[in-house]
Amino acid sequence: MPNLNKSTFDRLIEFYSLDLTAFGDAVYRFVNTSSYTTDTPETGTILFNGVHWTPYAFVTSGWQRGGENLVQPSIEMPDFGSALAVTLAGYDDAPGAPVTRYLALADDVIADNPQAAFQTERYLLDSVSSDGQVLTLTLATHADFKRAKFPGFKMTREWYPGLGSNLLR
Repeated sequence: MPNLNKSTFDRLIEFYSLDLTAFGDAVYRFVNTSSYTTDTPETGTILFNGVHWTPYAFVTSGWQRGGENLVQPSIEMPDFGSALAVTLAGYDDAPGAPVTRYLALADDVIADNPQAAFQTERYLLDSVSSDGQVLTLTLATHADFKRAKFPGFKMTREWYPGLGSNLLR
């Protein structure tokens, strides 16, 4: 991979993986750049961390961190032929599917540096919306996931005798 088609000033590359293996499907991997290794750069894949990533034009937003704001990043991508929207609809929009974000500098990816990713973030797929042309994936942290139930099982006094004891005092 001699060069990457990355025109931003900082040459920061974003990688996203959408893991649908819990639903019996594959892991979808996207990157916001392409390589010059083929005649048509958009068809060349990027090798990163030993796997091939598909070049895809996407826009992300909502990565701000703050104590009082709920972090709900979103990924907007063109959905050619509604392929990804139909795949996600087959799994009822795949709630809770793990989405991993990697950030790396283009020079490290070109050099095939295994420690190129200097930031890895893990989220869950919260909601999916589409207007027929643009597919929007809204993400949530593990604690902010709307469908999460803690502790995730029914607690009874038989197994947890002290349950609710503070309420009786």
